[in-house]
Amino acid sequence: MAVVKAFAIFSLPCVLAEVGTGILSFATGELKIPPMIGIGTAADSAILAMGLAITIFRSIKSRQEPGVTV
Repeated sequence: MAVVKAFAIFSLPCVLAEVGTGILSFATGELKIPPMIGIGTAADSAILAMGLAITIFRSIKSRQEPGVTV
């Protein structure tokens, strides 16, 4: 259960950001990604970078703390 809780806590911001950009893109068309490379690509790239940063941080942190499993 702890793994599910940790996954939900750390993945929820990325999921909500993707949902938000999807809704905004559907409503306005402003955040569409290719064939138009623009703000939509930048927004999705930022969300991807945030997710990768969280994953790397948690991985490094779990290696430094003995006895902690992620």
